[in-house]
Amino acid sequence: MASKKELVEAQTFGRRRLLTAFVSGSPGGREIEPQKPMRAVVAGVALSVLLVLGSLGYGLLKPGLPTGWDNNKLVLTKGSGARFVSIKGTLYPVLNTTSARLVIPSESFEVVEVAESKISDVPRGKQIGITGAPDELPSPAHLVGSGWLACVGDDGASRIQITQAPAGEATTDSAVVTVADQTYVVNGSYRYLVPKKDVTAVLRALQLESAPVRAVTGPWLNVFTPGDDLAPLFLPTAGDPLVTSTLPSGTVVGSVVEQTGSGTEARRYVVTAAGELAPLTEIGYQLYQLGSGAQLGAPIQVSSADIRDVRTAPELAPPTWPQAPAAAFDGLDPMCAVLQVPPGSAPGAQPVAHFALAATTTTDALPTTGRAEVEVDAGKGALVRATGDQLTDQGTVAIIDQSGTVFAVPDPSTEVLAQLGYTAADISPVPQSWLAFLPAGPELTVAAASMAPAGTSGS
Repeated sequence: MASKKELVEAQTFGRRRLLTAFVSGSPGGREIEPQKPMRAVVAGVALSVLLVLGSLGYGLLKPGLPTGWDNNKLVLTKGSGARFVSIKGTLYPVLNTTSARLVIPSESFEVVEVAESKISDVPRGKQIGITGAPDELPSPAHLVGSGWLACVGDDGASRIQITQAPAGEATTDSAVVTVADQTYVVNGSYRYLVPKKDVTAVLRALQLESAPVRAVTGPWLNVFTPGDDLAPLFLPTAGDPLVTSTLPSGTVVGSVVEQTGSGTEARRYVVTAAGELAPLTEIGYQLYQLGSGAQLGAPIQVSSADIRDVRTAPELAPPTWPQAPAAAFDGLDPMCAVLQVPPGSAPGAQPVAHFALAATTTTDALPTTGRAEVEVDAGKGALVRATGDQLTDQGTVAIIDQSGTVFAVPDPSTEVLAQLGYTAADISPVPQSWLAFLPAGPELTVAAASMAPAGTSGS
């Protein structure tokens, strides 16, 4: 049995061993580092941040409906492509984009794409829109207001081209054409009717007796401005004696006097009942010789001195007649009319049709169906106001889309034009005769776009 002394020594040894363990570290010299209490806090904060960022990322990848989508917006559904106009929280199926534009105020129009599942519970209204209205309108930068070309082939087939590329070149040639057993001469911007009984004589006087005669369509011929008929020219009082005159003896009313002089071209005049001299153009003289001049003999030769005191009267021939005979169209190329502003015209001048010859590409492209066809450059179109007799400022405004169809805009107010994507400055004047050559579509109005399509019950 241990003595008391041994017990005391054992207790002392135990205390020393325990103390040594506390102050000497772990065996092998490794120190056991105490745990840091903030490590768990930092890890928790980091995890929270990751959760928040993940939620935001999911929201961006799976967005909800944008603000204001439910009123005055064009809503397109992803996947199905269904199209709606949103009005005060209700979705109205709409036939085409143009109808949607007319329903929505210009300052609010916006296209919104949404997932179909997002709007499955949104109230639906009746279908609205204009049947046959275009889905795509030409942008202002793609409007073509001039340079149009209307060509006609040998068989009467014709084509309208609305293009910015030069497809035809104006010519000074004259062409002889027929429509419904009537003969016309086309020259410059005019078409001239030749009376049946005078066709042979008039064409000979115009040096067109050998020109090929081409049958054309009425719409093509009507794009040219009507000129005065090309017919024998008469002076009602021709042959009557002059009351008083300083002209040579034998001169009567209707006599042709011809002024000649050294180094100057001969000029011809008709003596009027007032004893004045009415100038005669070359064509005027030729057709006067078929009329009153045929009975009054050859022109009377005068000098500048002989007529220096004789007053000049207005020209006898109509002002629309050509000045002189032109070369005959050879008939080898399609005959065309090009819409252009006459060279040298004042700013704002109206474009007119001018007789032209087609480019090679146009020659090859003419239809063979005997009917009119329309070709518009890809993405192009026109915004026009019809002009013509009494229509310079009040003519109908219309949009021509890529199909060549004319869509009238009865109310071309600033707001309606803005709804369609235009301003008044985008409108180009075009003669009504050119628009009549094109097929017509439905009128584009706000009222029609807001109602059920024609022929439906609206349910």
